[in-house]
Amino acid sequence: MSVRNGSLLRWFVPYVLIASLQYQFTKDGLTYASPFVLMAFRYVLVGAFFYFIGGRKIRLDRDTIKIAAFASMSTGFWAVGLQYVSPGDSAVLSYSMPLFSIPIAYIAIGEKASLREIAGAIVGFGGVILYSLTLTRGSLLVGAIFTLLNAIFWAAYSVYYRKLRESDPVPIITAQCLLGSIPFIIGSFLLPKFQVTTNLFFDLIYIVVFTGMIEYYLWVGLLRRGRVGRITTMAFAVPATSILIDSVLSFTFPSYLAIAGAVVMFFGIFLSNWIEKKQPVEGQPDSKPANEGKDVPSLKSEEKP
Repeated sequence: MSVRNGSLLRWFVPYVLIASLQYQFTKDGLTYASPFVLMAFRYVLVGAFFYFIGGRKIRLDRDTIKIAAFASMSTGFWAVGLQYVSPGDSAVLSYSMPLFSIPIAYIAIGEKASLREIAGAIVGFGGVILYSLTLTRGSLLVGAIFTLLNAIFWAAYSVYYRKLRESDPVPIITAQCLLGSIPFIIGSFLLPKFQVTTNLFFDLIYIVVFTGMIEYYLWVGLLRRGRVGRITTMAFAVPATSILIDSVLSFTFPSYLAIAGAVVMFFGIFLSNWIEKKQPVEGQPDSKPANEGKDVPSLKSEEKP
């Protein structure tokens, strides 16, 4: 393995482990608190953390407000949907996000998709439909719909992060969390369920510290060390790992239809993001991004995609 790949793996492995477990911890936290209360804690505390480490700066403009709105809706739909589906189902359906980002990127920022990306989106969406056939009963269907809505809004705010990739990310994430917490705080008064337990305390630690702070730092680091398409493709390990963890904890095995749907969907996403490597011109060294393989000095560096 090359030094570059080895360095990338040191960021990638902890990211996959943290991101994969967030579904289990959040699912458990929903046993003791409503989705609004749980996410209000997450957004307020993470927003305050980035506000203070970022020099008490917050960015307020049209694009940042859109990011905050889309992120808040994405998180809300995800948390509500997770009440009805398993952590593994939630992970797979959530990672259909790249399929929706292609048309949204074209509409919002004029980023055209290649034929390979369009073909991948069609194949991948077929996999989503196939996987969803296993969730067409009552509350499972409701959970699947909410989780897919989460993926759509996740794609939307990811596109706007791509648009603002040259900006300092910390004031943007601060605005995203503090502004995005408003709907959750209001919802907490409508659904104030909050049962103080030791389990909820550990769930909140994981949700706030690991998935709200550390995971974000790792994701920024990954995206600065490798191409967006490559990193996104590697991140398919998250739902796969989450399904494995879910199966072990619940002593169950996914249905063959669910496995087939997941395989088709992941293949479609891979096809959408895989870019064939160009052959270097004879006599010239193979090119790569100037910052690929370098350490990330700070979160105040250039933004992710």
